[in-house]
Parts: sequence; structure tokens; C-alpha cells
Amino acid sequence: MDMNEQLERILANLGVEMEQPPAEEADSSPPVATIFQSSHEQYGVLYRLDLRGQQPQLRVIVPVESGTLKVEQYLVRLSECAPAHRWLADLLTYSGSAAFERGREALVYHLLQAVGGLMQDLFWAGDLESRCFPPEIAVQHLI
Repeated sequence: MDMNEQLERILANLGVEMEQPPAEEADSSPPVATIFQSSHEQYGVLYRLDLRGQQPQLRVIVPVESGTLKVEQYLVRLSECAPAHRWLADLLTYSGSAAFERGREALVYHLLQAVGGLMQDLFWAGDLESRCFPPEIAVQHLI
């Protein structure tokens, strides 16, 4: 059982039903890579960075004072207008030399971390109350 299924069960026991994304946005495939991190700048904030298919997805878990769960969760994706939108996809689909192939996994990991840091910075540059964020990212409020 993955993290989302566990959260869904906990919420169901509390009488809360999670919103399901539209079918075209649902991605049930396992992530290619996942990085968990706590924020160094925002107290109590946790990040989960997934590489799903060829695109990074950042989940930002923010503590709040109200509500049953006392957290809000946001899903952050790169917009197609962001220059970083194609970087990982291009890296994952490139057929390189044997030497390149040996270093690909480390390169994907480091590029994912760098893009994740950019997504974090763009998220915090936005306004949570008005849900207004820089155009390079798309943010969805999950819970």
C-alpha cells in the first residue's frame, strides 16, 4: 500500500473522502524516483519529490493550525512554459555512449534535486491564500 492509499484510509476512517483528480491527470504508475526532504527554511514543512514518467512532481506538506489533519498538501508540477519542463524527459530518452549510460542514474538524481529546488522556490514565491503562483509552475491544493 502506497502513501496515498494509506492517507486515503486514514481520512476515510475520519469520514473524509479525498478528491480524485480527473482521469487525464491521474497517474497510478509508480514513481521512477522519490526524494523525501524536510524544509530548511520553512519550519515543519515536508517535501516529497517524485519523478513520474518523465516529469517531476513535488508534494508540499504544510502544517496549519485549523482542520482535523492540521496539514495542507499541495501538488506542484512544472508548466510547459518552464525551461526545465523538458530537461528530465530529454535526459531519460537520450541514447548515449556506454560511459554516459553508466553515469545516467546519478545525473538524473542530481538534476531531479535541482529541479525540485527550483519548484520549491517557485512555490514559496507564490501566495498560498490567493493561490497565485509564478507561471512556471502549476499548483493543485490536494488537502
